[in-house]
Amino acid sequence: MNSKRRKLLFLLLFLLVVGFYYLSEKRENTPDTAEYRVLNVIDGDTVIIDDTRGSRVRYLGIDTPEIAYQGSPGDPMSQEARDYNIKLVQDKRVKLEFDKEKYDVYGRILAYVYIDDLLVNEELLKEGLATVLIIEPNGMHSEIVLDALQQAKKNKKGMWGELRTLIPPQGNSEFRVDLSKAHRYEGKRIVVKGRVLDTRKSDKVMVLNMEDKLDVVIFPDDWNNFQHFDIDPEKFYMDKTVEVTGRVKMYKGKPSIVVDHPMLLRSPG
Repeated sequence: MNSKRRKLLFLLLFLLVVGFYYLSEKRENTPDTAEYRVLNVIDGDTVIIDDTRGSRVRYLGIDTPEIAYQGSPGDPMSQEARDYNIKLVQDKRVKLEFDKEKYDVYGRILAYVYIDDLLVNEELLKEGLATVLIIEPNGMHSEIVLDALQQAKKNKKGMWGELRTLIPPQGNSEFRVDLSKAHRYEGKRIVVKGRVLDTRKSDKVMVLNMEDKLDVVIFPDDWNNFQHFDIDPEKFYMDKTVEVTGRVKMYKGKPSIVVDHPMLLRSPG
């Protein structure tokens, strides 16, 4: 093979490698998108679209309050979040923008949802109708959602307004369970009431002991949500009777409920 031909082959190989690298980078850095019409709004962060399967789409980067369903209590602001989501997307054509993972373990599509240039996920946060929930590797718009949360807190919107106005949905009392029987409801959302006997705090967790029968758990990522209302949970709830709404988890044989906002940890009445 002569020198001229070798140089030509080397040039072609080089161009192929560069082209492949460019296309790979472009695919990796340019998120996939798709457009569908929203058939139904389930709650503040979940909708059904008109693809061939009638798929559910779970909004990325946010978590809205749990809406009341048959057999499960609701959270304050849950209906407001759903109503606002309906206002934004119901029966409209939306663009879905995907991150690293397109589906969750329940088979739902994970996406950032747009109406024209409006990012619905961000708008729900700005209105104080959602908290931030970033689950890696889907963190493409972390800065946007965190900024939106801070705007809502600064403007005291929605769940960041007056704490006394954040009332649980009517009918939640139907789901109140005797504190001593909470362990029977593992995996289910319930309402319990009891007195906080003592508290403990480490770098990893804060725990409120309710009558030695259930632990209320608050993780560090959520401590700022309490500080927003000038609440230090370790001191504020001590020796108070509180009502807690949430999902029961068992840890070392004892039931616990994880709480991320003080509207779920209230003084009854």
